[in-house]
Amino acid sequence: MSTYQFPTGPTLAADELHHFLEATGGDRRAFFRRAAALGLAVPAFGGLAQRAFAQETPPEDGYVGSDPQSPSTGESSPVPSKPEAFTQYDPHLPTVEAGEKDIRLVAKDATVFVAKDVPYAAWTFDGTVPGPALRVVEGDKINFTFAIDPTATTSHSVDFHSAQTPPEVNYKTILPGEEFSWSFTANYPGAFMYHCGTPPVLMHIGAGMYGSMIVDPKERWSPAQELVFVQSDFYLADGENGIKVPDYTKMLGHGNMDYVVFNGHANQYVANPIKVKAGEPIRIFVTNAGPNAWCSFHVVGAIFDAGYLNANPKNKMVGLQSMAIGPGDGICVELTLHEPGLYPAVNHAFGHAAHGAIALLHAE
Repeated sequence: MSTYQFPTGPTLAADELHHFLEATGGDRRAFFRRAAALGLAVPAFGGLAQRAFAQETPPEDGYVGSDPQSPSTGESSPVPSKPEAFTQYDPHLPTVEAGEKDIRLVAKDATVFVAKDVPYAAWTFDGTVPGPALRVVEGDKINFTFAIDPTATTSHSVDFHSAQTPPEVNYKTILPGEEFSWSFTANYPGAFMYHCGTPPVLMHIGAGMYGSMIVDPKERWSPAQELVFVQSDFYLADGENGIKVPDYTKMLGHGNMDYVVFNGHANQYVANPIKVKAGEPIRIFVTNAGPNAWCSFHVVGAIFDAGYLNANPKNKMVGLQSMAIGPGDGICVELTLHEPGLYPAVNHAFGHAAHGAIALLHAE
């Protein structure tokens, strides 16, 4: 039987811990007060307690969304369909000029491959997971139109982390066949996530509705080879005809993720490494879509000459070995691979790399 040793208190077996939790009636404050009274080391005990409560207590509101007034899609889940042929997601970031931008995204149901021979029923933006990489310049006015394919099975919305706007006004949930337009100004540079914000937002992100918007600074970046990665984690259950479907119970913490990937497909840049030029600067924008897993982004055999929190040039650090990215956040790193070779870019939480979060950079 597993046990837990607290530095200043007794040893509790796992079943005794559960009895201890039950005795507090699920009250967190009462739990910690009682732990302190018994001489248990509460700071050391805290992580364990949080995990135990997560296992024993259902979420207070599993249907949270970006717009607090939005109706929930409840237990709706993507429906398996004929899989789309796998196409590698292009990691190269397109160039951009400053100026007003018209952007349109269409929500579509699609069955995509999240790993070799693993089809997954997904909700998508423009039919891909992640959605298209968007690039604008700080100060640009963005005229955005969101539409839902008439054949889609449920309602959706779009939440731009790069925008400053009342969610109930512009992150509205719309129905299949409808569209909605609004405008905003990209006021801050960075690597920003966009995603469906319709509750339960956990399900909509976990089902594939996310992407990255890169907002360049007004002063622009120096010339470099530029790449974009979106990390995400997938939770699978068996569906019809061998097609996997999202497992919402796993997403809530009652099971492990099945894949952690860069740009929607496990190990896609291992079979087909990304070619870069040795001795020339490389700039990589990384957004973590989650919904749950963190990323410790690292390139084996390299040091980041500079790293920028949220990919904002004002948030600069130098000489870094890795950068941490929480779900919903982004970074930018600059590096040079001085000699030809194969350099793995990984999530250095290697359990996640082993589940697919790895890309090979082939310096020539």
